[in-house]
Amino acid sequence: MRDLSRVGIRNIRIAKSGLIDGFDSVEACAKKLIGIQAQYQQFGEISLFHRVSSGVTLDGLNRVYADGGLIKLWGQRTTVHLYGVDEWENLNAIYAPRRTWVRKHCEELGVDLDDVLGKIDSLARTKRYVRKDEIAALLGEQAKKMMTWGGVLIEASLTGGIYAVPERPKTRFYAHRKWISNESVESWTGDQAGAMEDFLYRYFACYGPATLVDFKHWSGLPNYVFMDDFRGIEERLERFDVDGKQYFLPVGDVDLARQDVVSSVKLLGKFDPLFVSFADKGWFADLKYERDIWRTAGHIEAVILIDGEIRGTWRYVIKGQNIAFTCYLFGRLSVSDKKRVKMEAERLAGFLEKELQAVSFE
Repeated sequence: MRDLSRVGIRNIRIAKSGLIDGFDSVEACAKKLIGIQAQYQQFGEISLFHRVSSGVTLDGLNRVYADGGLIKLWGQRTTVHLYGVDEWENLNAIYAPRRTWVRKHCEELGVDLDDVLGKIDSLARTKRYVRKDEIAALLGEQAKKMMTWGGVLIEASLTGGIYAVPERPKTRFYAHRKWISNESVESWTGDQAGAMEDFLYRYFACYGPATLVDFKHWSGLPNYVFMDDFRGIEERLERFDVDGKQYFLPVGDVDLARQDVVSSVKLLGKFDPLFVSFADKGWFADLKYERDIWRTAGHIEAVILIDGEIRGTWRYVIKGQNIAFTCYLFGRLSVSDKKRVKMEAERLAGFLEKELQAVSFE
């Protein structure tokens, strides 16, 4: 096999992420990428917008949500993502057996987490949608502490009880799994080894070429949890070295043609899959711009991607029906590239159902 360069790895990852050819549907996109990070739902939806070849609209997404095609669950890195319902069993098998920070936090508060989860489960079974403030009322005076950063809702999700209903700008409602699935949690196999092997293989198939350190970062799991399972799939992976690091891809999955990225401009949203899925930040961006993209408290900026290279970050301001974009450039941008960025901003504004007011460059 011909050696791959760091640029080749970058371009293959971009193509595999769906930014060149795109996926057939938002459901297919979420399944292939093993969830779309969506604690800020508008940016999760922007990630989908860039990756679905048939086009995505807010109305179309609303229909998918209403039909239960995508739901919000806590998964890798105990962060909320948009997933298909069939992903829930895998997340349960992999993450539910682990002692999360939530259980320790409840012990420190003197709260019986299992009792709390039972109460939430009982409440959610009584009605189609449960408001967040109803759950808070159920938890009593320590509700705020118990629901910080998701808190007990994370455990309720991982154990297969409730999911967050996708809505913008933020989640207000939760629902029991019985409303969207006939399968009970008791019917799940709980095969952690099989689920972990599948998880590992799917990661390298979607995000490879990637390292084990990348998988650890993406999954939020320590090495001892997955190394035995990795050895179970290692013969199904092709390994190659780049700059002293071992990268993996499924055998036969090295499409060398994907080393050449098709010319394109994307205004990738915050927490885009390309930025949350790898430990090595230098693979994609010059490290001198690391702090401009990867900010404090785990925030990841929206970036301008031009022909496979990051050329800056961007933000928007919405006033009524108008939207204005500000681009913070890492260097000079040609007149033609600025025009391309403006055209992409117009396309993104259309998806957000806003009128493009201005695109400025700083």
